[in-house]
Amino acid sequence: MAPSLPCASLELDYPLYALDFDPDDGSRLVVGGGGGAGRSGVGNKITVLEARTDELLVTTEMELSRDEDSVMSLAFAPPLQGQGKPARLLAGVNSGAEEVSRGVNQHLRSLTLDRRCNKARITESSRTALFAKPDSDVYQRLLRVVGPMGATASAMGRSPQIALFEAAKVRARGLLELPVDAEDLDLVQTGEGEFCLAFCYKFELHLFRLSVKTDREPRLVYAVPEGGARPAFRAVRFLMPGFLVAVLNLPQRKGVLLQAFRLPSSTLDMATVAAAASISRNVSATALAVADPSPSRQPWTKPDDAQFIMAVASTDSSISLFSLDHHYASSLSLLSGPHPVCTVEASGSITGLAFSTPVDDRLNLGCVSLQKRVAVYGVPLREEGKGKGKGKGKGKGKGRGRGRRGGLCLR
Repeated sequence: MAPSLPCASLELDYPLYALDFDPDDGSRLVVGGGGGAGRSGVGNKITVLEARTDELLVTTEMELSRDEDSVMSLAFAPPLQGQGKPARLLAGVNSGAEEVSRGVNQHLRSLTLDRRCNKARITESSRTALFAKPDSDVYQRLLRVVGPMGATASAMGRSPQIALFEAAKVRARGLLELPVDAEDLDLVQTGEGEFCLAFCYKFELHLFRLSVKTDREPRLVYAVPEGGARPAFRAVRFLMPGFLVAVLNLPQRKGVLLQAFRLPSSTLDMATVAAAASISRNVSATALAVADPSPSRQPWTKPDDAQFIMAVASTDSSISLFSLDHHYASSLSLLSGPHPVCTVEASGSITGLAFSTPVDDRLNLGCVSLQKRVAVYGVPLREEGKGKGKGKGKGKGKGRGRGRRGGLCLR
């Protein structure tokens, strides 16, 4: 019998498009969405929830103007120096129709979240426009923040773009022009002040490396082979600087491919498929989330043996969990899997997935849908290593799980 996961869910009063967990508290989840501009009866909101084992509690909520667009993307950002305890959120929200008609669309909002239990509230700090010459139909669809660097991508405009920015002060860093809208993107830090951006569209995967000194040109590193029914990229997430995982949809909802790519170390090489699995049902993937429950470390340092956990949402309202093992054989860095773990039957049209940092002996997996439902599933972890992290599970256990290495209990 397939293992089941404990679940807490709640129905809000608006359709949901985006979510993210607080990196400093894996039990705190922020979701956003809304009915868009001028749609009577459905507001545009950002809601903060506390995830307990058997229930979700709303701790605070921010209602946005109904003259503006719905919240389409969310991400926690690093706090400003000297700001103290309040957390920072970034949200993709289009300006009102009147401003947009004048060519002004401050689509990226910086918000402050006071996390004190008795005074929890969200306040707006600033608004920023990063896209060049936006037309009236463009909106910010994608948003990712990794450490001090952020990236966001436009959609529905005549000039598809990816904007890179410094996350602390939301300062523009660069702008990439694309032939079509990016389907997905992700960032990873590869060194002190060095980052790699991955983005995909249709049948292509591209990398863009940037550093304090200079930025390279974006480079195509993988193209789906021609011939037959070609799967198209739907989502990408870095595992570490040398590996990336992607989900690709087969045409006509004939199934999903989950592929892990070994990324090239030189500009002369291409990415190669290092591991693969599939979802062999009449579905397409709608969202991807990846977690590494291992102890915190500098992301560009040589990784230990580790187990990654991946979740793929499909059009049949299911969530498929996989594990992927990373290990060394001599000096070679190898992947094993992905191994199917379980499939969760959720509900509604799933628009987003996100993993938390470890909370005691589990990861929280958040899920949001167009049908206004937010759910959090508890993914059990086991403690590995000789005595590492003994006693860390006592107390609240809301931090990053330092000093522990987690692996799935379900396998």
